[in-house]
Amino acid sequence: MKKIEVIINKIFMRSILMILVFLTLSFSCSKSDSIDNSGNNSNDNSNDSSNDNSNNNESGERTTYYISSSSGNDNNQGSESSPWNSISKISNIELSPGDSIFFKKGDTFVGQFKVNGSGSEDKPIVITSYGSSNNKPIISGSSTGWINSLQKINFNGTAKNIYLEIKAKFPKGDKVWPAIWLIDDSENRRWPPEIDIWEYFGKFFNTNRSDEMYMRFIYGLWNDKKDHSYALKNFQSTYNSSSKFHIFGFNWTENDMKWYIDGELVHTKNKGIEVPNKDWPNKTMCIVMNNGLMRVVDEGNTIFPNSLIIDYLKVYEKN
Repeated sequence: MKKIEVIINKIFMRSILMILVFLTLSFSCSKSDSIDNSGNNSNDNSNDSSNDNSNNNESGERTTYYISSSSGNDNNQGSESSPWNSISKISNIELSPGDSIFFKKGDTFVGQFKVNGSGSEDKPIVITSYGSSNNKPIISGSSTGWINSLQKINFNGTAKNIYLEIKAKFPKGDKVWPAIWLIDDSENRRWPPEIDIWEYFGKFFNTNRSDEMYMRFIYGLWNDKKDHSYALKNFQSTYNSSSKFHIFGFNWTENDMKWYIDGELVHTKNKGIEVPNKDWPNKTMCIVMNNGLMRVVDEGNTIFPNSLIIDYLKVYEKN
């Protein structure tokens, strides 16, 4: 199997990464967070209605924001010595190229984090951490830990070859249901299409199947949807992904989609074979990352809290 690094060197010459996640964001679920993820339930309505840009620099200079759930206050200045407190505060700030967001190590932030702004190739928006704790910051959603790039960072792999690289740990347990997926972000947004790049099932609904990582494309109409799914069986048994970071790659072109783990090809969908020609995705799409729990599955061996941990995400397109 060809290593993905070779493909990157040959094809992807220009990075379009607008956000660099340099900390480990842990999307955490507690027992009260039992939810069902749904492809047609992707809108994020968690933003605060306020719009305080008091710490945003409109002069073109890079601005740094600090957030601490343990010592911050949303009436503060957002500096290291006077940090903000909540995710809703930073989600409502319009970010500019080169800006940085620092989450305090060891703190847990409740809510859904939405990046409000875009970086550039030479000035990405950087999300990282600060403080002396050995523990990473945790984003814990009230119903699901969630980040999306809706209307901020989007791309079309059919128009320009796209490669996504994600360094992550996936939780394990019967009830867990984390996912990294793409949804329609075009002007006339609809569902489907949906590309479930990495969708893990501790247990697959009310069946005897368990420990499966799905690579799925949903297409058609909302009331007549179709999908092509491939399940990588014994995922945790093979990769020990709850304890060990792996590099998860996804390459979407005009003719195929390819999935990689640590540089090795694990699945391919071809236009005109697995997916009909007329249904091949040719739309601008954005990224959703979330950790969820399966309502219809008993807790079983699930450990709480559990987390989908993202070390970084990178996006490349063909120059």
